[in-house]
Amino acid sequence: MNNDESPRIIRITDEQGGDPLVRQYALNHAADSAMHILSWWYLVLALPTIVAAGAVGNMVGASPPPPPAWVMDGSLAWYFHQFLGNRNAVLLGMLVGTVMLSSIASIAGMLARGRRPAMTQEPWYACIVVLLGYLLLYDPLVAASVITSAIALAYGLVMGFRLLALGLGGRPGAGLVEQRADDEWPIYTVLVPLYREEAVATKILANLKALDYPHHRLDVKFLLEADDPGTLAAIERDGIPQWCEVIIVPDAQPKTKPRACNHGLQRARGEYLVIFDAEDRPEPDQLKKAVSAFAQHPPQVVCLQAQLAYHNHKQNLLTRWFTIEYNVWFQRYLSGLHRLGGPLPLGGTSNHFKMEALRRLDGWDPFNVTEDCDLGIRLHVAGQRTATLDSVTWEEANSRVGNWLRQRSRWLKGYLVTHIVWCRRPLYLAWQLGPLGTFRFFCSILGIAGLAILNLALWTILSVYAVVMCRDLLAGWSMGEILALPPEIGDGRWSWPLLYLRGDSDAGVWIGLAHWFGVGDQLPAQDPLWSVLSVLFAGVTLVLLLSNFVFVIINMIFGHRAGQRGLIVAALFTPLYWVLISLAGWKGLWQLCFNPHKWEKTVHGLDQDKS
Repeated sequence: MNNDESPRIIRITDEQGGDPLVRQYALNHAADSAMHILSWWYLVLALPTIVAAGAVGNMVGASPPPPPAWVMDGSLAWYFHQFLGNRNAVLLGMLVGTVMLSSIASIAGMLARGRRPAMTQEPWYACIVVLLGYLLLYDPLVAASVITSAIALAYGLVMGFRLLALGLGGRPGAGLVEQRADDEWPIYTVLVPLYREEAVATKILANLKALDYPHHRLDVKFLLEADDPGTLAAIERDGIPQWCEVIIVPDAQPKTKPRACNHGLQRARGEYLVIFDAEDRPEPDQLKKAVSAFAQHPPQVVCLQAQLAYHNHKQNLLTRWFTIEYNVWFQRYLSGLHRLGGPLPLGGTSNHFKMEALRRLDGWDPFNVTEDCDLGIRLHVAGQRTATLDSVTWEEANSRVGNWLRQRSRWLKGYLVTHIVWCRRPLYLAWQLGPLGTFRFFCSILGIAGLAILNLALWTILSVYAVVMCRDLLAGWSMGEILALPPEIGDGRWSWPLLYLRGDSDAGVWIGLAHWFGVGDQLPAQDPLWSVLSVLFAGVTLVLLLSNFVFVIINMIFGHRAGQRGLIVAALFTPLYWVLISLAGWKGLWQLCFNPHKWEKTVHGLDQDKS
């Protein structure tokens, strides 16, 4: 490491090339970092192994039943039923094979003593693929019922959890400010990671100068990349105050924000630490509020998340939607999640830490593109807690769709990465978090990214059905006929029945529904499995519609702050915003498979308010 240009500019170099902190983190956290996400070769190897285990189960079990009547002798389906026709024995064999593979991976991970990640979840992902494929070949209706039931259960649980958190939220965190002399305030380290931020670098310096905190007790670190001379020049033009220094990190991979923050953490002098982004406008007394709040909370609270909000909500419809989302998230959801006792996925900025606790965890995972979310889980697993802070940091909402998609896809990809990393050792995770804590983890991490991906498929199906249903209504069909009667060849109907209502005399509930729809006298006898499956699908559709309606109402009520106008009308159209979120989710899923460490830069300084 050497100094040049100015005593307050530190340029970090490494004789070995690369980044020494990244090498050290990879060595210390091989088992629980995102350096390795999934072992694709083990996943592929598990697929035929699980199929073979199912075949063994078929041989050990009783003789399989005869193939269904629709299976032709000598066809692929006929051979399938010959060798894998004993469904229960095959499924049991597949599960036993998966448990064995996962156990082998777990033992290998323990023998490695943390030098490599445990590949315990790859067999389970392979098992899900094999089971669904097997059921689709064995009986498509059974497979469809399993998939539909799983979607309905997952959707209902995650949405119910969100509603519960939102209902319990709304109470502001600690926000009182103690009265102290200037020299009695502790040294506070402020990390400001910057990369190609020439347009806003001077803004953050002005906003830091406006902080109501003794400047001689500040330890500000501007964290720059070696290949970004423009941002350095912008900071130097305004002059670097005595209480600030610039740290230029090595030109190495991964080129991520957490990698730069770890270099700031290494040189930090403060008792507390906070991160601010380039475009942030923290309330002037936020640092004093944080110090006072830490004193009020029990010792295990080592992190405080301040609220984030957007100052350019009027710029266009996208910024209005983004503002509504952030208002609901930071004013209601996070405080409700805190009351539920779940781990808090941190925001990327304005999270305040006790320095000692942060150093015990070695800072941030430089390989995770949502290092904030991961650190929130890491703190909780370590027995530490996060609370909310009643202070606001104003930011710039993304105003361009392409820029927004890059940012949101990175966030959702990072949530998936965080889920995968912490599910490598599921028993350890359940032991540390407890059953309820593990459920909260799944709902607040996988649930956010998973539903974003799932929503697009469900909305597409629902939209197609709505179009063909409207077409049939205009053609003269009644709603009851469309929903409950199967179409006949040549009758001109396009829609398929949403409800298969059984026509046999033992199906009293179905007959009652049929009369309610006005088709009781026309109802033919129908397959009971189709009846059950259609009711499940109708339940998913109902949950989808009701949850969307409820969340639109929530956005209208809680999606604004004092002084923000014009957001209620935008809240009515938030389902269009959710479509954008789903597109970002699919992009994030694609990158998870093929480019998990890519950090897509978010361009700042696009707001019309240049003050």
